[in-house]
Amino acid sequence: MESRPRPRAAPSAARAQRAAAATAAAALAAACAFVPMPRLAGGGDAARGVPPRYARPAELGAPVRRSLHVPMRDGVRLAVDVILPRDLPPGRRLPALLHQGRYWRSVALRGPARLFDPVPRHGQLGPFRAYFVERGYAWIDADTRGSGASFGTRLWDFSPEEIQDGADLVDWIVAQPWSNGRVAGVGVSYSGAAAELLLANRHPAVKAALPLFCDFDQYQDILAPGGVPHRAWLDAWGAFTRRLDRGLLPRAAWWLPLFVRGVRPVDGARGRALLAAALRDHAGNFDFAALADVVHRDDLPFGDEDAGAEPARAQARARAAAWLEARFGPDFRARGTDLASPHAYADLVDASGAPVYAYSGWLDGAYAGSAAARFARLANPGNRLLLGPWDHALHAVSPYGDLGASRFDHAGELLRFLDHHVRGLPTGLEREPRVHYYTQGAEAWRAAARWPPPADPLVLHLAAGRALEASPPREPAAEDRHEVDFAAGTGPASRWGALAGRPIGAPYPDRAARDRRLLHYTSAPLPADVEVTGHPLVTLWVASSASDGAFFAYLEDVGPDGEVRYVTEGMLRGLHRRRAPAPEADPLALPLRSFRRGDAAPLVPGEVTELRFALLPTSTVFAAGHRVRLALAGADADHFARIPASGPVEWRVQRGSSHPSRLILPARRPE
Repeated sequence: MESRPRPRAAPSAARAQRAAAATAAAALAAACAFVPMPRLAGGGDAARGVPPRYARPAELGAPVRRSLHVPMRDGVRLAVDVILPRDLPPGRRLPALLHQGRYWRSVALRGPARLFDPVPRHGQLGPFRAYFVERGYAWIDADTRGSGASFGTRLWDFSPEEIQDGADLVDWIVAQPWSNGRVAGVGVSYSGAAAELLLANRHPAVKAALPLFCDFDQYQDILAPGGVPHRAWLDAWGAFTRRLDRGLLPRAAWWLPLFVRGVRPVDGARGRALLAAALRDHAGNFDFAALADVVHRDDLPFGDEDAGAEPARAQARARAAAWLEARFGPDFRARGTDLASPHAYADLVDASGAPVYAYSGWLDGAYAGSAAARFARLANPGNRLLLGPWDHALHAVSPYGDLGASRFDHAGELLRFLDHHVRGLPTGLEREPRVHYYTQGAEAWRAAARWPPPADPLVLHLAAGRALEASPPREPAAEDRHEVDFAAGTGPASRWGALAGRPIGAPYPDRAARDRRLLHYTSAPLPADVEVTGHPLVTLWVASSASDGAFFAYLEDVGPDGEVRYVTEGMLRGLHRRRAPAPEADPLALPLRSFRRGDAAPLVPGEVTELRFALLPTSTVFAAGHRVRLALAGADADHFARIPASGPVEWRVQRGSSHPSRLILPARRPE
C-alpha cells in the first residue's frame, strides 16, 4: 500500500477568507439548528467504491412555503411549514417527507436578509428541502409540541404525547388535496430519532424512515456513554434548548440578532400574537437539567407529580402514564430513561413494516455505534446501514484523506432509498448489499451483507515496557501503576464536541502530547497493512484505589515519524462493570451492561477486577511500518463528569498470565 497523504496544510489567506465567510454563514444557520449547515464542496468522501450514484433530474419547479397551525387530538396546535412546488399541476399528488424538529422549523429574518430564499436552509437537511420538492416530494417541517412556534408543554423529550403527535400529523397530511397518501419520516439528530419513533405509531401511510446521525439508546449513546455522564453535552444542550423554548437566539455570533429575529410565526395577521401565546406555554417545559443527575438507566428524571402543576399539565401526565402502562405494563417507570429512547420501541418499528436507513459517521459522537445497533436490532429486510468518514456536521474527517465539507452525494443516496420504498421507482437497490462503509486510510468505500463484516481477531496483550505484543504473557503476575490525571481530555474539537455544535473541521491533532498524561501501550511496527473494521474490544484487569471510576480507552495509529493519530475510543464506568447476559441472536456480540441500579457493583479499592468493553466502531487501515497504540485514561475533562468527584486515584493495571489485559482488533485483509 502506498504511503498515505498527511492532512492538508493550513489554507492560504484567500482560502482562509473564504472559510471565514463560510463560517459566518454556518453561524447564521446555527441560530436555528444545533449543528451548522454543511457547505457544498470539500472533503474526499466521494471516493472509489462509493455506492452507485443515483441521479434523477428535477421534475417540478422551485418550492414555495406556507406556515400554519395544525391541531392535534387534544387541541394543542403545532406550527407546520408546508413546502410544495410552486407549479404543482392540478390533480398531481405527492408523497410527503415529514420532519419533526426541536430547533425551530424556520426563522424570521430581518432587513435585507428577508430577501433570501424563503425555503429554510438551516440545519444539516437545509440544502435537501428544495432538492426533494423539485423531484416530486412534499416537505413538511413541524415544530414539536412545546417548541418553536408550536403550542403545548413538553413533559419530556419524546414523550408519549410527542410520539402520538406524529400520527396526528400524518392523518392531516394524507387528508390534504396534494397528498397521495404516502409519507416517510426524515430527520437528523433529534429529528432523526423523531423519524424513527414515527414508526412506533404503526400508521399505514408511513412507508419508510430515515433516522440520520442520531441515537438509538438514549442512555448509552448520548446521556452517559459507558455509564459515564456526558456532562459537557448535557450542559450545552440544556442551555441551548432553554433559550430556544423562550424564543431567544442561541448565544453565537454577536451580529446574529441584526439578521435573525427568532422563530418564524405562522402566516397571517395574528402570527406574532399566536407565537407569543405559544411561548407562554413553553414556560412549563421539562427542565433538561434533571438529566444531569441520572446515574442508572432506570433512574426516572421525569416524575409523575409537579408541585402546583396546572390541571392541563396534570391531565397530560395522566394521559402519558396511561399510554406508557398500555405499552410497557404497570411497572413502566422502572424503564427510566428508556421511556424516551428509540430502542425501547424497536418491536413497534418492526411491526410498522416500514424500512429504516441507519446512517451515521465514524466521528459522529457515539452515533456510528447507534446506527450499527439499530441495523442489528431491527428486522425489516429493507433496512440499510451506511457509515462514512463524517462528524455530526457532515464534515469529512478521515485523518488520511481530504478534509472539509462532505462531497458524498447524500441527497442522491437518500432519494434512491425513498424512491424505492415510497414511490416504487426502479432504483436497483434490491440488487445491492445492505451495508456500505468507508475505510479510512484506504480512502475507499466497501460493501457487505451484514455488520460487522467477517474478521479475524488480532489479539495484542499489554506487556512490559509499555508494549503491545501478540504473544500471551508468560510471567504470572505483572502490573503497571498509573496515577489518574483528571486534567486529561480529548480537546473541544472532538467527536463529542461536534454533538454540541462544534464541528471537528480537522481530525484530532497529533495526540503525542496528550498521551504523555495517559498510560499507553504500543506495538512494534506492523510488517504489513492491517485493516480494522468493526468494534475493537478491550479487556482490562485493574485494581483502583477508588470505589468508582471512569475508564477510557483510545485506539491510536502511531506513524514512523512519531505522529499519533486518533482512531476511536470506548469507555466504561466502574460502577457498571457487571456484565449482562447476551441475547440469543446478537450479530454485534459485544459485552453488554444493563446500567440498572440493581446491577450496580462498586469497585472494591485495591481488588483486581475485570473490565471488558467495546470501543466505538471504525474501519481504518493501519499501514505497514505504523504501530498500534492503546492509551488508557481515567478522565476526559473536556466532555465527561469526573469520577470520583474528588481526590487522587491510582490504578494498578495487570498484565501477567493470571490477569492478561489485552486489546482485540477485528482485523481484515485490506482490499
